[in-house]
Amino acid sequence: MKFCPHCHSTSFIKKNFYFIKHSRSYIRRFLCQTCKKSFSSRTFSPTYRQSKPFLNLPISKLLASGNTERRTAKLLNCSKNTVAKKLLWLSNNLNSLPPSEEDAQHIQIDELETIEHTKLKPLTVPMCVSHTYKILGVEVGKIPAKGYLAEISRKKYGLREDERLQKLTELFEHIAATLPVQPITITTDKHPLYPKLIGKYFPQAQHIQVDAGEHQRKKRDLVYTAERKRVFDPLFAINQRFAMLRSDIRRLTRRSWCTTKKIENLRRHLELYRAFNNLQLG
Repeated sequence: MKFCPHCHSTSFIKKNFYFIKHSRSYIRRFLCQTCKKSFSSRTFSPTYRQSKPFLNLPISKLLASGNTERRTAKLLNCSKNTVAKKLLWLSNNLNSLPPSEEDAQHIQIDELETIEHTKLKPLTVPMCVSHTYKILGVEVGKIPAKGYLAEISRKKYGLREDERLQKLTELFEHIAATLPVQPITITTDKHPLYPKLIGKYFPQAQHIQVDAGEHQRKKRDLVYTAERKRVFDPLFAINQRFAMLRSDIRRLTRRSWCTTKKIENLRRHLELYRAFNNLQLG
């Protein structure tokens, strides 16, 4: 203890202890001689005022391993509200490892599509992944429904805002601010928004555009053959992370009754998974 958290005075004395049940330990308390307010050695801890800090790590692992909030609460014998609050806290306090120079050399950018409670309200999840499988950035935004669902969506929910450009711009701004060096190559599909953004934020990088449809056609032509597995996927790193997101975050799983009700909670869940993914790989 170097100062009082209330008045920042350095004049304080030892007062007494208090007992913590979950860890069965005594915590020292102090009394400030200037403002006469007390504080403890846990006042400066990130888990200050948490009654169950021992649940932070188990909840983060379960939520990043394909479990819903309700299932996580059942497995840990706690309330669903506890898990929901822990998710919000963990997304802000479980920091991901900063990218290294090796992570920044070759990066891939693509978008995953999911839904907000119903297929009539789709979402886009632009993400950046390094060739070392580190998730460097992720955003979530609204997009209008496509195909035969577009008219049904407009009738039921009205015109839906298209945030694809806004969220892609925020993603590029984030990775441009966090990468230690300029990337050598940036691999994307042939979406028309990517060349302008890459030219603006990474003018020195080589932009490699991949025809994702052509790759899928090659795999379909070689179905049920051994050659199918040998077809090279230039976007393998990010496609593999997308597949893991579908598996490890229950609200992103296809044909599931677990869906996202709030976009902000999906963003926080993705930030939690990003930290978990990068720490595991690190």
